[in-house]
Amino acid sequence: MLIVAKNRSALSTLYRDMRAEGIWKQGSVYLIALRLDGTVVNHGKYTKSLFGASLADIPTVSTLLMRLRQDAQGGPVCEEYDMGESMRWSCAVVYTNALGGKNVLIGGFDHEPDMNISHFDCPDHKPAVTAQQVSESQSEEDLENFVKGAIMRIRGTLGEGAAGLQGNISRVQRLGKEGPWKHDSIYLFIMTTGTDRTPPVVFLNGNNPEFTGSPFVDILDEDGVDVGGTIIEAAGEDGKGDIVRYKWDNPLITEDDVNEPGMSPGTSPKVSYVEGAQIDPRFGVWIFGSGIYPPAEDEDDDGCAIAGANSKPWSAVFNLFLVVFSICIAFWWRDRSKK
Repeated sequence: MLIVAKNRSALSTLYRDMRAEGIWKQGSVYLIALRLDGTVVNHGKYTKSLFGASLADIPTVSTLLMRLRQDAQGGPVCEEYDMGESMRWSCAVVYTNALGGKNVLIGGFDHEPDMNISHFDCPDHKPAVTAQQVSESQSEEDLENFVKGAIMRIRGTLGEGAAGLQGNISRVQRLGKEGPWKHDSIYLFIMTTGTDRTPPVVFLNGNNPEFTGSPFVDILDEDGVDVGGTIIEAAGEDGKGDIVRYKWDNPLITEDDVNEPGMSPGTSPKVSYVEGAQIDPRFGVWIFGSGIYPPAEDEDDDGCAIAGANSKPWSAVFNLFLVVFSICIAFWWRDRSKK
């Protein structure tokens, strides 16, 4: 684990592997990544439903966190707990995250999704344009206004008292919950450009929590587009925004999933609006973004569109009907001429 902690670029790969059956997960045995306060960073079983929630009130987790705070070496520490039909051991250790802070990795602890779990809810600050509206309209204008609303929301949130860096990041990540900021395939992502001392870091990805806290560099889509580099180029300055196109994971499609290190997690075309904002200069310019997934155009075997770019779907069917009808007439006329 120390090797992974030192290799920060491998963190996102580890988080993704934690959720898949394999070396890090076998049935009820899986890993949970937490902050020192018990907030879920990545969960081998309930990542998307519990991301940003707190497990600190669960007795076993509470005991492990307390013992880690008392251990100058950061563990590992182990605790036996009652599974109902048998006793089981769970162990925890502190590791260094991509921001240089400390996180906790717990293994061997299995729990239900509603066991003494605290869900932090944002105050009801509904944006002028919600994720649902963007989902329904698929409009680039709505998409841009949605992202600008998120920038206003974060600036207001981080101005509400001195919560510290981790506290502020927790507030930012609450925008990844289902609600006005997330609906169907529409969600927010927030990253930074980085500085001479810090790499570009993902603070929020509403659909891929495993990217949170990891350096967003050298992520290529299937066409070879450097996704992070493209986004930074488009919105790497305060107040600068633009539309970017690349391929990514559509939450509503499972067939587009990709699970390869250094590759985009999906192959669906995505149109995103990204904009830079000066929030905390320690990490460079913060980049806010969200995107829509336009439907792919139907193509024939030669890669040519059946109908013109401005054609309606029914016109392609009608054109096909005319072709078939013409062929039938030709055969009818040939047979008739032989009589």
